[in-house]
Formats: sequence, structure tokens, C-alpha cells
Amino acid sequence: MATIRPFRPYRYTAEAGPIAELVAPPYDVISEPERARLRALRDAGAIHAILPVGDEKYKVAAALLDDWKARDLIAREAQPSMYLYAQKFEVQGDTFERWGLLTSIRLEEFDDTIILPHERTLEGPKADRMQLIRACQMNLSPIFTFIDTSLGLAGLTDRGEPIVEFTDAAGVTQRVWRITDEALLRELTAKVSREPVFIADGHHRYETSLAYRNERRKEDGNPADPQPYDYVLTHMCSTKDPGLVVLPTHRLLADPAPHAELIERWRANCKITEFDDAMGLWTALEAGPIGEPTPRLGVVRRGIPGALLLEPGAGAAKHLASRPPALAALDVTFLHEVVLEGVGPDRFRYTHDERETLGAIESGEAELAVLLPPPGVDDVLAIARAELTMPQKSTYFYPKVLSGLAYNPIGADT
Repeated sequence: MATIRPFRPYRYTAEAGPIAELVAPPYDVISEPERARLRALRDAGAIHAILPVGDEKYKVAAALLDDWKARDLIAREAQPSMYLYAQKFEVQGDTFERWGLLTSIRLEEFDDTIILPHERTLEGPKADRMQLIRACQMNLSPIFTFIDTSLGLAGLTDRGEPIVEFTDAAGVTQRVWRITDEALLRELTAKVSREPVFIADGHHRYETSLAYRNERRKEDGNPADPQPYDYVLTHMCSTKDPGLVVLPTHRLLADPAPHAELIERWRANCKITEFDDAMGLWTALEAGPIGEPTPRLGVVRRGIPGALLLEPGAGAAKHLASRPPALAALDVTFLHEVVLEGVGPDRFRYTHDERETLGAIESGEAELAVLLPPPGVDDVLAIARAELTMPQKSTYFYPKVLSGLAYNPIGADT
């Protein structure tokens, strides 16, 4: 099935500064204030490469990487390795620790069902990342994947060398161990080879890397031997890891349709349960449905007392009938096909905290809030195995895997 292998990344040296001031979240979750904060920390920070600026920003990113190499701010690892990666964090007062493996994985076409997506992508972000990968010839950020079997990573620290430990600005403790033990590397490679791999995060980067591989193979005459660009940097964890957390992705809308129009639509298509307050609604959503599983979500309107829990009613069937059963069962499908049909994803603002969501209604930043329970990992697996894709912004795995812990070179001189 999937093929992983040790790799020799570029990593920051002590000359670059504290690693906590050099790493960054994935490019597509960084707000403008956070981008400015990260840019101000270090000239060699990952933020300058993953989100370059200027009229020739892709050339700027490539030049920066060359400069960091020349100044010994990043250096190539001497020995092919994999890396244990632990992230300890809190969610609503509970402490979790997620374990992953930083490695390189061979790129596969989705039709081969070896590596499976679960989320739709857009052409714009892929075009942007393609220009960046062409210029830099480097995987600057890992994609996030998982397999549906235990990896036992937490028990392997005594077979690795600790190389990184710090707590980031979000309060997440990040630890990394280098693994060079050849027997252990073979064990991990064999374990993964028996399983399909699912993309959790980084669909745009995966598809871009795949397109780049195909482009380079065509240019190079389809070489028989594996090439560096045949592989992509990944963070792999197990679905059995108790630290694998998916946060809800709530929606805020500044310009919804008139309330009377929406209510008429919901009465025709939804079962409606009224709540006196929004937090009571959220408690009911978190508790899950009573009886058979069914899509459900909450709606709060600015200036209108109470809150509504919506579930599919008799009229919803005609809207969901064209969707495969695995998709029709999702809360997010119910939202886009029934509750707010025709509202494009670019019109929403997204949050992952119900208090922030409701605060935006109270402050007047938004007129309508949609509260969604988080999808389960089983939902993601079911969609991927059925070779389907969820709407964008359906899942938010937390915490994000950092950029800057390892840069994977994929150029001809690698």
C-alpha cells in the first residue's frame, strides 16, 4: 500500500535563533495579525518562506532559502531519519497529547486508493502553492495524514534522540525525537505499508505536490528510479491516538437573507426545536441526538431572542436525495444543501469556539451564527473510503502541525 521512507531534511541550526521563534502554523490558517507577529520575530522564520511577500514573492522565498543555507541558518541532516513528534495541549480544560511521525511518503494518484482525500480543493490555492514549490523545490510544510491502525509512537521515545522541546504561543508543548535506528525505521515502514493513508489536513499541498511530480516526471522522461519529487513531507498519526482531536467549525454570516424568508424555508424543510438561550442549544448539540443519528445544527440570529436546533424534516429529503448516503448524513451537508442553500463558503467567517461565535453575534460583527458539532474521525474515514469529498472547512484537526521543524528538499540536486 503506502510507502514511507527516511529523509534528510534541512533543519534550523542554533545560529537561526530559538526554534519557538522560527516555526509557524500552516499558511492557510494564519490571520493577518498573526502573520505580522511571526514576521517580526526572526528574519529566518518559516513565515517568510511559506507566505512570502513582494512583486516576485516566489523568487523571494527561493532566495531566502538559499540565503539561510549560505549563512548556516538551516543545515541538511547527515543521516536519513524519521522524527517522532508529540504535541501536548488543552481543549476546554482537558489535556491531550497527540503523537505523529514526520517522514516522507510516496505520492500516489487518488484513483489508486492508496492515499485518500476527504475534502474538496480550490484551484486558486493550488496555483499559488504550485508557483511556490516550483521556485523553492522544497516541501516547506508537512501534510497531515493518518492511518486506521495503532502506530504505538508514544512508546518509542527511548529509541530516538530528543532534539526539540518548546511551548508555542498557543500554549502547545512541542517535542521532537530523531529516529535513525534502522530496525525501527524498517518496522515503521512495514506497518504503514499494510494500510491505506487518509489525508487529514493539507489537501491543497498534497494535490500540488502530486501535480508537480507529474510535471517533473514528464520533463525528465519518466525516470525508472525514484526521484526526490516522488515523495512529499508528511506528519502521520493513528486514528487510535486519544490525542487526535477534531474541533467544531462554526459559521458566521454578516449578510443573511431576511429572517422571515429563512424561517419559512426552515419550517418547510426542517424539524425545529427552540431553546431559550444559545448555550443551552450548544449543550444539546454536544450531547448528540437521542435515538438514530441525524444531521443537526444550531442557529442564532442577532436581535432575535432564543436559538434554534434544526434537523432534517420531511421537506429536506428532496434536497439530500442526490447525495450519497455517507454525505447526506453529515451536518455540514445539511447546512449547505438545506439550511442555507446557495450561500457560498467564501461568504462565511469560520470559528472553532462557541463562545467566540456567540460573541460575534452579541457585538454585531455577524447577523447569523451556525453552530455545528465537530465531525467524528469515523465520518472522515467513511467519506474517504467511499471516494467522496466533504465541503471545504468541514474538519479542523487541532493542534495544527507546525511548519519549520523540517524542510524536505525535492530538487534535482537533492
